[in-house]
Amino acid sequence: MPQGGVTLNSAYLRPRSRGTVRLASADPAAAPLIDPNYWADPHDREMSIRGLKLAQEIMRQDALKPFVKAERLPGPEVRTEDDYFRYACAHAKTDHHPAGTCRMGIDPGAVVDPELRFNGIAALRVIDASIMPALVSSNTNATAIMIGEKGADLIRLAHGI
Repeated sequence: MPQGGVTLNSAYLRPRSRGTVRLASADPAAAPLIDPNYWADPHDREMSIRGLKLAQEIMRQDALKPFVKAERLPGPEVRTEDDYFRYACAHAKTDHHPAGTCRMGIDPGAVVDPELRFNGIAALRVIDASIMPALVSSNTNATAIMIGEKGADLIRLAHGI
């Protein structure tokens, strides 16, 4: 690849900030109101910027110099704390692994119980990453598969299969 590149992303995997997903109206076809609420907790912002700086430091190591022709993002002009903050605000995004929107638990705020039954609707279970009461520090795929397997076991057990 004559103009190939190298990408090193950092992702803070234990954010304290929590967003919301709400109904926009009673119309089931209406798009939901989604507010990711990134960085509501200042700790999340600090850790995200520290991760960005660490990625830059790694990419500047002597062993990588033959492969890195130039820094494109955030770019050499981003150096002060204010620069990093502005850059990070402009480029913050999801890692596309939503989880926790139908939290499992035994408290009144839980959406599903420990057997994945939806509170308030009989015979409905939620069996996906949305039931995670806390985020995992990795890709959510393996955890979602485990939730699916456990959910299948619970349904089989409930129906004597």
